[in-house]
Amino acid sequence: MSKIRVKSSVRTATEQRLRRIARAATVLVDGEAFKGIPIDPALNTGDDYQVDHEKFLAVKRTLMKLKRLEDGDIGVIAWRPFKDGQAEIVVPVDMHHCSVRPGNHPVTPAMAEAFAGRTAVQEWEFRGYPILAVCTPILDSMEDVVGVAEVYASLAPDKFRINMLET
Repeated sequence: MSKIRVKSSVRTATEQRLRRIARAATVLVDGEAFKGIPIDPALNTGDDYQVDHEKFLAVKRTLMKLKRLEDGDIGVIAWRPFKDGQAEIVVPVDMHHCSVRPGNHPVTPAMAEAFAGRTAVQEWEFRGYPILAVCTPILDSMEDVVGVAEVYASLAPDKFRINMLET
C-alpha cells in the first residue's frame, strides 16, 4: 500500500481538536486516583494485572467522557512510566491497546515531553494508516506529573478509514 497523503488543513484541524481534549484531560483526570490505581506494581505482570477498581473506574469514566468532547473517532489512553525507558498502559479505553503488556511500549519523544510536564504532538502509523496523537501530563494535587494521557485520531481520509479492533 502506498503512503496515504494527508492535507495540511486536515492535520491542523485534527491537531486542534486533539489539543482541546488533551487540555481537558490535564484538568479533569484525577491524578490522585490515577496514581492509586495499582495495588502492587510488582505483581502487575502479564495477565495478572491487579488494580483498585474504584479508582480505575473513576479514571476510565473521565477518559471515556473526554472521547465525547469532540466529534469524530477519538482514542484516549493513560500511561505511566514503567522502567528502562518503557511506558505501561494503566487505563486502556480503546481495545486495540489491550494486547500491549506492561513495559512493552517504548516511551516516545512526545510521551517523554508529557512526563516532563509539557504537551507534545506525535505522528505514528497503525497498519499503514496515519495517526496523530497529543500527549499531555496527568497531574496530582501537588501538580506533579503522575502519568500521561494520550489522545489520538486517524488522519486517513474516510475512504481509508480502518477498524482498529480488527486483527
